[in-house]
Amino acid sequence: MINFAAADYLFLIVLIPFFFIIYGFMRRARRKRMAEFGDVSLVGKLTPNVSERKGWVKLSLFSIAWLFLCIGMARPQLGAILKEQEVKGAEIMIALDVSNSMLAEDYSPNRLERAKLAISKLTDRLQGDRIGLIVFAGQAFVQLPITADYVSAKIFLNSINTESVPVQGTEMGDAIITACRGFSPESQNSRAIILITDGENHDGDPVKAAQQAVETGARVYTIGVGSSEGKPIPMNGDLLKDKDGNIVVSKLDEKTLEETARAGEGMYVRAGNGEFGLNPIIDDIQSMEAKQFQSVVFEDFDEQFMYFFGMALFFIVLSFLISDRRSGRQFFSAGRYASALVALLCLSGMSLSAQTKEMRQVRSGNRAFAKDDLQRAEVEYKKALLQDSTSIAANFNLGNLYYKMENWQDAKKHFEGLGDTLKAQIPQTKDLSSRQYAASEERVADYYHNAGDLAVREKDWQGAVESFKESLRHRPDDMGTKGNLAYAQKMLEEQQNQQQNQQQNQNQNQDQNKDQNKDQNQDQNQDQDQDQNQNQQPQDDRMTAQEAQQILQAIQDKEKDTQEKVNKEKAAKLQSRQREKNW
Repeated sequence: MINFAAADYLFLIVLIPFFFIIYGFMRRARRKRMAEFGDVSLVGKLTPNVSERKGWVKLSLFSIAWLFLCIGMARPQLGAILKEQEVKGAEIMIALDVSNSMLAEDYSPNRLERAKLAISKLTDRLQGDRIGLIVFAGQAFVQLPITADYVSAKIFLNSINTESVPVQGTEMGDAIITACRGFSPESQNSRAIILITDGENHDGDPVKAAQQAVETGARVYTIGVGSSEGKPIPMNGDLLKDKDGNIVVSKLDEKTLEETARAGEGMYVRAGNGEFGLNPIIDDIQSMEAKQFQSVVFEDFDEQFMYFFGMALFFIVLSFLISDRRSGRQFFSAGRYASALVALLCLSGMSLSAQTKEMRQVRSGNRAFAKDDLQRAEVEYKKALLQDSTSIAANFNLGNLYYKMENWQDAKKHFEGLGDTLKAQIPQTKDLSSRQYAASEERVADYYHNAGDLAVREKDWQGAVESFKESLRHRPDDMGTKGNLAYAQKMLEEQQNQQQNQQQNQNQNQDQNKDQNKDQNQDQNQDQDQDQNQNQQPQDDRMTAQEAQQILQAIQDKEKDTQEKVNKEKAAKLQSRQREKNW
């Protein structure tokens, strides 16, 4: 199926007949001028090297070049658009361990890359099954929601590395629970979770999580990656070390993986260098009850414009090689410039082609977003970012999508740094009737409004105030932004007052401590005087109010020191725990 991404350029083909009509009138006008000087046949004999036929040949070649140019500018594509189809199969969630221990080189080049290669080959075997990807280390995240789009699965798989999850460690239980949440409701009893890890679980209970997965109608399969003797973990040109400075050796924990698979009513397979272990698991999954799904399938387009531009250039060069010194001079003197212009358009079209795929995926994401298909929109925007990670449109739209999904952390990540770029795209003209200018202003206002909301959620009141003010500069009549600004200003004022009060209290405490030290010195002097006069005056065993205050203050100081010591010990244990789980 041929699709034209910019079909409007095809209308330029209708100019070709006018080329011949105009050239015909020019030839006719030339004959009239020749007739004024004498017999036309006699003039023709005086110029035997001129061929009228060559002029028409050159015009024909130019017209053919124009035809191919128009087709190329319309961007013909081979492939298929997004389409719905009914498929039968199971839903498979693959949970891939991306902790630092997966960098161990039991396999070539390492555990993680070997696992990614095996998953890529797995997608080639699937027919009708839907697949999803989860990455986990100290936490678990959905990398790709359940889909039958195997192209997307491979694209997202290639982008996975040990930095895909910010928290290190190995939390298999969280990965299983996250996978259970990712299944569609209609996939009951046709769900499979494939856990690919070295089994060094640092927290949680994967066995209990596997039992919960069975209750939701899923089976849990585990693939052990690594060796029983273990391997060190390369990190930044060195080997990873624990808190005591010892080299970490990551070993395969088969016992935990076997127990997890048994509790999940699946199977455990130890990965090998040749057979990774996915094939027997897929054979078992295919024996499960096949469910019928409505699936949206994406087939990437194959751009064909470069071939048409190449043919256009060929016919332009061919027209240059045909000599017609006089008969075509009037038309082709201009025609040569036109041919050069056509060649320039061909080359510029080729140079801009790298951006077309990214923009097409952004537009596809926009259509999905408009239909409230947020998962499909997320996939398309991420595809665009894989083509161009600096794409303003993809980052802005993906940030808005995460904002709508209330995924504040990812929204902030994609919004960061876009404000100045978006403002720079506003046209210099301030003609409010200009649709382009108004759209640019709206986009900037939306950006700063959302950025302000994100700052509010982080209680960054100063940042929120600045963002809301910037939004109102571009959309002054937005009552919602005005209300948010008033709230942020109130909270900022309270924060500043609270900080001021804390500073005042701190100063007062310092003054009280000075006064107290002064009183203590006076009391000590008085005690010395009393000791000197003990033989002359009777002693009073009653505690003075000042002494009671001093004792109470000493008790409070001791309790404060004890609490600080306990907190330091807790923090030290937490830091040690984090260092111990850094693989």
